Amino acid sequence: MSRDVYRDPMKKITRSNSDDDIRLRPMATLIHAKPTSHGAGEMSFGARDDGSSMSSSNEYVALSSYQNASSAVAGSTRGYMSDRQQAIALSDQQPTVAHTYELSLPIKLLPGEDDVKLREDITYRTHNRSVPYRGELIVTKYRLIFVTKPPDAIQVLVDVPLGMISQIEKIGGQTRSNMSDNAAYGIEINCKDLRHFFFGNAKEQNQRRNLLDHLTRLVFPFSISKADITNPLQFFNSFFAFDYKKKVCSNTIDDGWLLYNKMKDYTRMGIQQNSDPHWTINAEINKNYALCDTYPDILVLPSSFDTSRLQRVADFRSRNRIPVLSWYSRETYATITRSSQPLTGLANRTCDDDIELLRKIADANVNQGFKLVILDARPKVNAMANMANGGGYEDYPNCELEFHNIQNIHVMRESLRKLHAAVRNAAHEDKTWFSDLENSNWLFHIRAVLTAAIRLVSLVHNEKRSVLVHCSDGWDRTAQLTSLAMLMLDGHYRTLNGYMILIEKEWISFGHKFFLRIGHGDKSDSERSPVFLQFLDCTFQLLQQVKEIYHLE
Repeated sequence: MSRDVYRDPMKKITRSNSDDDIRLRPMATLIHAKPTSHGAGEMSFGARDDGSSMSSSNEYVALSSYQNASSAVAGSTRGYMSDRQQAIALSDQQPTVAHTYELSLPIKLLPGEDDVKLREDITYRTHNRSVPYRGELIVTKYRLIFVTKPPDAIQVLVDVPLGMISQIEKIGGQTRSNMSDNAAYGIEINCKDLRHFFFGNAKEQNQRRNLLDHLTRLVFPFSISKADITNPLQFFNSFFAFDYKKKVCSNTIDDGWLLYNKMKDYTRMGIQQNSDPHWTINAEINKNYALCDTYPDILVLPSSFDTSRLQRVADFRSRNRIPVLSWYSRETYATITRSSQPLTGLANRTCDDDIELLRKIADANVNQGFKLVILDARPKVNAMANMANGGGYEDYPNCELEFHNIQNIHVMRESLRKLHAAVRNAAHEDKTWFSDLENSNWLFHIRAVLTAAIRLVSLVHNEKRSVLVHCSDGWDRTAQLTSLAMLMLDGHYRTLNGYMILIEKEWISFGHKFFLRIGHGDKSDSERSPVFLQFLDCTFQLLQQVKEIYHLE
């Protein structure tokens, strides 16, 4: 991965481009099979005692079972902890209570997964069994598992990577005086892959409180930004990912850090590193991120445009995110460029430098002879509303503007919340599954993203047009559309390494706010949204329709 990943998100093979056979099929019926109770996880019982939760991140990570994922690193987030927990010194992190080789667990553990951080006798209740299972909750650096005890056969009923846990909540009476003997009492664990589990606690000796404290510290460790983490290297070295790496590849550097090379990727597309007649690979204009701190340090711009005018263009674009190249076809000269919205405002301001840059982008497509197409991912009404806050859209004579009705992060967050509820309800009662799924609008939004991406591909591949893509700030919906279009247009990105390069290129290096959008352990919902999860869902839908041209195994 490139060093672009370290920027503050809060501040501002062989060539196979368009000579692949791109088949733009009509949108097939999207996959919407009813979940089973096994796939959805087990249901909880009882009501929450106080509505509070130890974390409130109830989304948004890929439905993944990758066993070498760094769950602990994924869980390190900025502060949501209570003052009491923040006072715990780093040296008092959860101690090792046992070693996995002492437990004879009926499961194959990963290299480096040696230390057991928590063991607790507990019960596990499922909706299809009247008597709860008795067993032991075991937490390593990487996962949480529940192992049954006699008289039940010894088996692992729950196996969840810690980084997949999004929320830990108390279930049952807050005080012993209002608890009946049969009332559910314990904790519920909700996961980002829509599973959820209920574990029962004893109602005495503060077992639930202790378990909640221990789990919270393991699943949601301190953020590196915390003042009490005086040794960040030591802090992160305590996570499972580092133990795994020492065991698996102790003497090698992870190739992932070197996988994406900006210069190599652009030259692979056919852009000459020096003296290209149409495009310039510029490593100076954004050196040290001086022009735009959410863009990569290497930008590709039209060769005929005077770079001294770029600062004025940056001033006219939200977050200084100027139009730059994402993808290029050496056969047709058609391009995909990306940016943020122009700051036209209610006064409908214009910028001659911005207009000239877009004209140069259109002129670089020497075989086109058409106007530049601007694909605005937003609904038009939203773009017009943004004008009141200083934003807006292009109304330029040399451009054709299209709006594509992809909703904002807040609408998408609510849609996923409804999808979560639909999956939970379906485990008990499936009569309303299809109506609940439809009411969530999740598949409607997936279709909207795919439809816009296919329109982008059609413009570039079939009509050989150059297209500028943007939304508001250009790091959410824009990334969805450019990366999906590049996935369909360019076979290089349809390999496993190419897919990883695509994510780093279009998402990480161009400033998608993974930290805030995933919001692991963060109580605030204001910036959380399943933008990247939607991209993964769209990738899944493409795989279902044209699996033979993808090589992501």
